[in-house]
Amino acid sequence: MKRIACVLMALMTVISVSQAQLKFGIKAGANVSSLSTDMSSMVDQVKNATNYQFGVLLQAKALGFAVQPEVLYVVKSSMIKNLTISGLYSGADVEYKTQNIEVPVNLQYGIGFGLGRVYLQAGPYVSFVASTLLDGEKNFNENLKNSMNTFDYGVGAGVGAELLGFQLSVKYDWGMGKLGDATISGLTVDNPFNDMKNRTLNVSLAYLF
Repeated sequence: MKRIACVLMALMTVISVSQAQLKFGIKAGANVSSLSTDMSSMVDQVKNATNYQFGVLLQAKALGFAVQPEVLYVVKSSMIKNLTISGLYSGADVEYKTQNIEVPVNLQYGIGFGLGRVYLQAGPYVSFVASTLLDGEKNFNENLKNSMNTFDYGVGAGVGAELLGFQLSVKYDWGMGKLGDATISGLTVDNPFNDMKNRTLNVSLAYLF
């Protein structure tokens, strides 16, 4: 799945640059992030949080379609209530936060009206975790830290509108990569982050020039 996502992103970018109108842009916005889990004991323990994102983009538009690759700095976090990990946490409330370099490639189809257009968008993304923090601490337990994944990937879909160079978009991302390994290295205990995946609602404003 990781290879398929990367290949699709590369193909979409090459096609976009080969023809059509090119624009660059800057982008910033807010996101509401949470964690998806199938563990019945933890479903009600995960609470979402609001964070932010910003970055740059390239848009190639032709025949009603547009391809828009982006490079974003994205902060995501969630509160995990009553987290229990043998020898580390026992019924504690823990804030999980990551700082990410995220690269989505969105395929848009829009309908123009006057000086603007409205569109639907969908596409894959890859994300590189620059740092992980638990309760604001970057240097938490070394065994757990070494058992957290530093790469994520997924797909997103949403809607947007453009007018006079401004672009307002709303998109929901489904992470497909697990946040951690199955067990915590050196402790031989289950890692609850192995069952968790990112879920993120993004609202952003961009300016194209």
